[in-house]
Amino acid sequence: MTPIVSVMMPAYNASAFIGSAIESLLAQTLSDWELIIVDDGSTDATAETAQRYEDPRITLITQPNAGESAARNCALMAMSGRYVAFLDADDLYHPKHLERTVGYLEMSREADGVYTDGDHCNESGQLLPSLSSRRRGPFEGNLFEQLAWGSDVFGPPLCVVLRREPIIRRGLRWDPAIVIGPDWDFFVHFARQATFGYIAERTCIYRVHASNVTVRTGSERRRASLALCREKALELPEFAACSLKTRSWVFYELLVELLDGQPEGQAKILAHPQFQALPEDEQARLLRLMAVKALGSDTSSNRAGEWLAAARRLNKADRRTLVLSTLFRMSPDACRQLVRARPATSTWSAERHPLADLLASSTQERRQT
Repeated sequence: MTPIVSVMMPAYNASAFIGSAIESLLAQTLSDWELIIVDDGSTDATAETAQRYEDPRITLITQPNAGESAARNCALMAMSGRYVAFLDADDLYHPKHLERTVGYLEMSREADGVYTDGDHCNESGQLLPSLSSRRRGPFEGNLFEQLAWGSDVFGPPLCVVLRREPIIRRGLRWDPAIVIGPDWDFFVHFARQATFGYIAERTCIYRVHASNVTVRTGSERRRASLALCREKALELPEFAACSLKTRSWVFYELLVELLDGQPEGQAKILAHPQFQALPEDEQARLLRLMAVKALGSDTSSNRAGEWLAAARRLNKADRRTLVLSTLFRMSPDACRQLVRARPATSTWSAERHPLADLLASSTQERRQT
């Protein structure tokens, strides 16, 4: 018989944790589920460990290593349930996770998805701060704008359950080109025509450890993936309906942070119709911030003068742009020194993954024991 909920589990070199993940699913109070495990070319005993669980509800698929998105797409094609749940091979469900989330969607027919609170834990299973402690919200209803702003609405997909019918009808898939943030990109596209509910209960546990993909992935690949997520969101018609605050934030992250030092990529975004649709004073502010970032880091300081001049043309009333552009014309070196003498105000860093502090506390505890 067709199960009510299908659980996808992409797995790569997860032999240390996958048994605990499967057992947390076997302990669910809702038993009408199927588990699709996709072993993405593991070189350890991941597949062998999974094969020990001789439960007819569990399907193991092996494939050559192709990345998380390919593994999720493979699982999606193999599943048959009414709902889609997510359990990575190093994470855990509390016993009532599926009962509460599936029960919510069964009762709330207008909702296309639901998410819950949860906990972080370290390698040994010690609980760390909650998922909600690192989120905005909670939000309910149409979440496109909140997701376009950032990935910190849900956090890991572990806490989310979706109806499968909209995914099939709209042909949604995970993007293999995105290494960091494929779930964020997927949820942005799902949220275009969807409503979400929220359950204020901790129903799952996200494990933080040194093998997490967010830890293993270098900063340049992280920046490239996050930039691609942002650029894809720009192309969606719903983006134009977002508030000015949200649209400006997306362009700030792209132009000032993610594409810093990539003048061709920045030029492409500056020419984008959605950037051109911003008020001129907002375009000018972003151009000034790009110039300041470039002067402070020497990444594209040769373009800083052009950006300051363009900002000056768009907003002649901005005194900060006037001072910087005048000083840059008089002495680019003096302008650089002025910018670098100012204390840094941004806490954004592509070099630091979002769970760095939790990983550090986990590492410290391991050293002490």
